[in-house]
Amino acid sequence: MLNTVFRSSICSVPLRGTRFSPNKGLSCSKGATGLLVTENHEQGRNHSYFQLFHKLRLSQGPDPVESPRLTPHMVTAILRMNERTAQLSGGAVKEVQCNQLPANKPIEDRHVEGKLTGSSKYLFGVFDGHAGCACAQTLKDRLFQYMSVSMADLSLLNKLYQGREDVAAQLIEYLPTTTMEDVSPDLASIHWQSLFQFVNDSLDMQGMDTTVEEALTNAFLRLDQDISTEAGFHPGDEGLTEDLVNIAFSGAVGCVAFIDGLDLYVANVGDSQAVVGSHCSDSSTWEATNLSHKHDSQNEKEVKRLIRRHPNESSNILRGGRLFGELMPLRAFGDVRYKWQKRDLIHLSNLASKTSNFLTAYRDMKLPNNYRTPPYLDAEPEVMHYRLSPKDRFIILASDGLWDSDGMTVDKAVSLIGHHTEGQQVLGRYRPAEDSLLGGINSALKKRKEGLAKKAVDDNVATHLLRHALGLEHGYISAQLTLPEKLVRYYRDDITITVIHFDQEYIKNFGVLH
Repeated sequence: MLNTVFRSSICSVPLRGTRFSPNKGLSCSKGATGLLVTENHEQGRNHSYFQLFHKLRLSQGPDPVESPRLTPHMVTAILRMNERTAQLSGGAVKEVQCNQLPANKPIEDRHVEGKLTGSSKYLFGVFDGHAGCACAQTLKDRLFQYMSVSMADLSLLNKLYQGREDVAAQLIEYLPTTTMEDVSPDLASIHWQSLFQFVNDSLDMQGMDTTVEEALTNAFLRLDQDISTEAGFHPGDEGLTEDLVNIAFSGAVGCVAFIDGLDLYVANVGDSQAVVGSHCSDSSTWEATNLSHKHDSQNEKEVKRLIRRHPNESSNILRGGRLFGELMPLRAFGDVRYKWQKRDLIHLSNLASKTSNFLTAYRDMKLPNNYRTPPYLDAEPEVMHYRLSPKDRFIILASDGLWDSDGMTVDKAVSLIGHHTEGQQVLGRYRPAEDSLLGGINSALKKRKEGLAKKAVDDNVATHLLRHALGLEHGYISAQLTLPEKLVRYYRDDITITVIHFDQEYIKNFGVLH
């Protein structure tokens, strides 16, 4: 019954091993960030829990909320399956905690954490793929390297140029929370050639004053350009050609934080979000500061930006709140279907029609209607700078799977983590000082009692947020985690959360140390 409720009209994005039809469009793997277009929008992922579980009751017998299929222990085991934690020293970051929960199979989100080699300059990124994970994976593998090159001084660039094949290894030290997947030798060679050329081009640009904001923007745009350029035909290696084309035609949005001393920069493309959590000591409240804006049709400035670049197509570009009625984010990596010239898209389709065993998904590829003046999409990041102060405690980076969860806002997320940390701080054994007065002990015990009341089930704050995003109450979470694979994508997206905790002592003493 449930399978007949959702009838998706599909747009075109190829990827190997997933649901794709160039003439019918994208499969139903994504909603808010991806390209899902349903004929009945009321049946989408934003259903209330009541509607969701009402349908489950009708189709699957026992009430999944009142009679959970998973025990609390099983729920916790699932929620903690992908959690990661790393303690750090040196610089403004003392700890990073991450977690993910897939809705797509395989998950299309990626996260990566690292620092510039030999420094205390940290990089954190969350990437949300659509039409598969190919583009998000290449961002995880490559974006930090491009950022490092873009911010490198002349000495490092010369060292990188002379080192040649060791370029990538010299740029980034990945944190223990990051697991890097192996890349095929042929693909790695293509990536290295592009990165090495970027090093060479950066040497030619030395002498020009560049701000951090400009360097980050340059890195984002250059990688997106290379993704597009690499998707050419590679004679004699059909598999490599198809891999590179799939990376370019799939897409991803991304949100990256760069922390250098007390300077925090957030570079965002698409609809992932970054928010700083600050503690107001005078009122004992938590304050959220949003360091990103969603690049979608709900953002008036973003719509004006798009129309300004295509002034004669304002009635055609956005339909149903999506680019050509298909793509939700208005900035993204990859997605060359909205960037390439029409003749190049037709050439690829013709090339695919002449082959017998690869690029088959691109045969007779249907172009968006009224496709006249590409590119309609770019990966230019919106970069925001923030100066850390002692009141700032953490920053959350998360894909839209978290922010689109029922009732989740940036204020709520910050409050949840803030109260979680307050609960964790009182877990140690209380030993009053020998000279403590009775009133002081009583006050300390009262605060301890309040903190214990806030103690969470999960030590990892990313898991804590994830649990709340799913509804907190055990029956709701169990029902969410036992949704059929073909149905789950209609009710939630992949969720990726990274929480970076700031070192308060470092921030307080920064002026003395520097």
